[in-house]
Amino acid sequence: AKDYDEVTQEFMTATIRDYCACLCAQSPMPDHGQETALLAASWAKASQVTGVNLACTPNLSNLVTSCSLQVCGKLKAKLCPLVEAMFGFHSSQSKLAVKKNRSLAEALKEGTNFAFKVNRGFLKAPLIQKIINTMWFANKHDEGIMYPEHFKLFPYLTLALVLTAIECCIDEWATGKWGDISFTMQEYHLVYDSYVKCLQDFDSATKAVGVLPTICSRIYKVGHIHSGASALTTEPQCKVSACVIAAAIWEHQEGMTMEDELD
Repeated sequence: AKDYDEVTQEFMTATIRDYCACLCAQSPMPDHGQETALLAASWAKASQVTGVNLACTPNLSNLVTSCSLQVCGKLKAKLCPLVEAMFGFHSSQSKLAVKKNRSLAEALKEGTNFAFKVNRGFLKAPLIQKIINTMWFANKHDEGIMYPEHFKLFPYLTLALVLTAIECCIDEWATGKWGDISFTMQEYHLVYDSYVKCLQDFDSATKAVGVLPTICSRIYKVGHIHSGASALTTEPQCKVSACVIAAAIWEHQEGMTMEDELD
């Protein structure tokens, strides 16, 4: 977008920011139809916010929709070192290390064990909150804070994307030696779909007690704290007390009296 004039850059920045937030929350691994719908909605919103009416050319639209690849790439890049460190994979080429890495990868994927915290249950693994904090709540200007309408109850679909990305990073150790695997829709959309269904089934089975909404609400609250944004319960401080009002009235009247005397 830097090749365009300032007005176009402002418009595209607004469009891309909104598109990325909507993408993560609503269609993290979109098909063409979903991409088109998201693009149209974000384009219209940017036009409303900036007051600019810009034609949606193929070049400009491609700048926006390429975000889907960028989001997946960014998520995996942040996850890889965390997966290696937090699960205990070793880059040693020794036969023992290779054997341990292979066994660890198999154990973590079996029954989605990587999503569990010891004695705490499903979706409580520290890695899940850590990568969410890093990806969407890094600071008070990050998407998780700037778009509460999408993230205040952390989206189930975004959580499914996180689980899929973690599995991709574990797959890189499946042979016992690390090997790069592209985290793309083509490679992982079936895995993503399976996690979406898994979360839907989990939600249905626990709906009476609201387990998944509680987990997702906590994810947002912890992320909000991590971002350094103002506390959720903090009320605006721009209040004027009765004493201040009374003093202002008195000063105003006194001033008017002095003006009369000067006249």
